[in-house]
Amino acid sequence: MKFKTNNCVIERLQPHHYKDIHTLYSNTQVRTYLGGVPDDSYIEASFKGMVEAPFPNTYFYITLRTTGEFIGLVSIDEYHDKDLYELSYQFLPQYWGRGLAFEVLTEVIEEGMNCLNIPSIVAETQTANKASCLLLEKLGMQKVQVLERFGHEQAVYELRKNKEISRQIIALSGGGFSQHFPSFIDDYILRQCKSNERLNICFIPTASNDAQGYIDRFYSAFQHCEATHILQNDMRDKNIRERILAQHIIYVGGGNTSFLLEKWRQYCFDDVLKEAYQNGVILAGISAGAMCWFEKCFSENKDNIYEECDGLGILPGAFCPHYEDDERKQAFNNWKESQPTLPTYTLIDTETLHFKDEKLVAKIQTY
Repeated sequence: MKFKTNNCVIERLQPHHYKDIHTLYSNTQVRTYLGGVPDDSYIEASFKGMVEAPFPNTYFYITLRTTGEFIGLVSIDEYHDKDLYELSYQFLPQYWGRGLAFEVLTEVIEEGMNCLNIPSIVAETQTANKASCLLLEKLGMQKVQVLERFGHEQAVYELRKNKEISRQIIALSGGGFSQHFPSFIDDYILRQCKSNERLNICFIPTASNDAQGYIDRFYSAFQHCEATHILQNDMRDKNIRERILAQHIIYVGGGNTSFLLEKWRQYCFDDVLKEAYQNGVILAGISAGAMCWFEKCFSENKDNIYEECDGLGILPGAFCPHYEDDERKQAFNNWKESQPTLPTYTLIDTETLHFKDEKLVAKIQTY
């Protein structure tokens, strides 16, 4: 068994690979979250077990495609006391941070699920190993359990074969917690999340310049959830991607659309939200927080003058909330005439649109 990625060669572990595996297991950086460097007898016994492991337990020896240098070991083998198979990996430190682990693991998962006919794969890593947790999330694995093992807190991730991720955006013109409590449309948003866990919901108040009163209303409305919020300063945080990908729902508040987009792009936060969307995190928002997902935005700038700006482009076309307002309606209609091929959606404040996989599936009366 031997296959290639853009940069690597992946092959079945062979007896003559022992020296490289010994080097890998003896590296203190590699073994930081794996119980430390074992003695030689343990390495030798482990290697023998890997080479002789029965199918479908598989151990992959990884080299660079251009130079043949050994870079790491990846395996799919039986998981602790469960009828599951585990993805494990160790890479030499000099090859970290180059995207090689993601490239290799993507291919190994594909191989494991298809060729080895394994319906699901789990991976377990210490919660302290943030880089490993982020890698597993990037691979599309979902955290399913946190437990104590080997004297440390461990996170268990799982990826199931043919698991379809539904991409959803719920675009509100009005209503929601900022205007009504309890709110029908907020309950509707929560019901779209198919999870047995307490829901993680995150409020992004950028468009209101992080207005504290707005944030307070959010927490009052969602106190039955695991609620959090992200301020503009938080977008600089190195763990911001991890925080966003851990959410079930992102809820974006209203305010100034161009200001929101400017700040998000300044911190590359727009890319984080796009990745979350692709990973099945539900995106919801009201007014500016609804316009931002579309290809084009037409709204007031800081001087209260209507102007066009580029949205995130997740959804085609443009969205106009508060269409019952005569001034806004006239300005949007005039602008629309210069955009004859652009799909447009115009909503009054009692209406909400629900998109799945970039297709409109429902228009909802919110109150």
